[in-house]
Amino acid sequence: MSLDTVRLSVVIPLYNKADTIGRSLSSVLSQSLKDFEAIVVDDGSTDAGGEIVAATADRRVRLMRQQNAGAAAARNTGISAARGSWIALIDADDFWSPDHLETLLAAASDTDVVLAFSNVRLQSRAGRPLIDPAVKPQRIEDYFRFALAHGGYPASASSVLIRRDQLVASGLFPQGIPSGEDVDTWCRLACRGTFLYTARPTAMYFDRPQRGAGESNRPKPIFPFFVERLPEMIHTGSVPPRLVGSAERYANFLLLEYARQLLDCDESRAARAILLGRCRLVFDPKRYVRRLARTWPVGRMLFRLAGGVVGG
Repeated sequence: MSLDTVRLSVVIPLYNKADTIGRSLSSVLSQSLKDFEAIVVDDGSTDAGGEIVAATADRRVRLMRQQNAGAAAARNTGISAARGSWIALIDADDFWSPDHLETLLAAASDTDVVLAFSNVRLQSRAGRPLIDPAVKPQRIEDYFRFALAHGGYPASASSVLIRRDQLVASGLFPQGIPSGEDVDTWCRLACRGTFLYTARPTAMYFDRPQRGAGESNRPKPIFPFFVERLPEMIHTGSVPPRLVGSAERYANFLLLEYARQLLDCDESRAARAILLGRCRLVFDPKRYVRRLARTWPVGRMLFRLAGGVVGG
């Protein structure tokens, strides 16, 4: 294999994950598909994660270092340096089954898709798949519709394979926001072409279990970036006409999720302002009414009496 002609580049952002990067990198290097490079971007770690990568005796691995700038910037650094025409992403605390890359590339390489993604298993759910196993492999012409039908966030940063030229043309990952940059990127790519879902859960995602409403130390919610940029995208024709309706519904879903996050942080007034000022009842009336009820004391009391399930 010549690393100057690899077809696929794996990009791994690394920040203070010395306890997990070895396992993640091992799952990458154990792939049944061997013809790839792995670029680990150490985003200013203060632990020994970078040294663990540097000690890896595999010529496919390349370590890059930069000052801390966030996961989006680290991914962009790796993508910009990548030699492959396909980009696979994995976070430094996730891992893949041995056939992950082979399955995705075999399904996507002879098609016109811009992005392929697998199902994932969730650590917080005892390894259960994110998407119902009954959902079959399929081409996805409308990712927004698919996302709304399957939990809202079906693609993850450790389950995707993306055409590098499309990713670069879309503007890469938005930097400067602490979360949600991956959702924004999938949405922009969805406006550029077809996705492909391979269905098998070949990635394991180590998400953090959500805590109950009102607990301390919950990170401040971030307004969904895609909601801000969608009107201009529609105005400039960046969203195909056939996707405008579903994109607007998906943006409404993101706003409802943002309102829910505000409520979980006891920011009731801010949540009410979003619901009344930005959300559209007609798109998702049940979720809208549940969230709006929680913005008043009686609704919050009933919510807690019902178990206070985060996501309600």
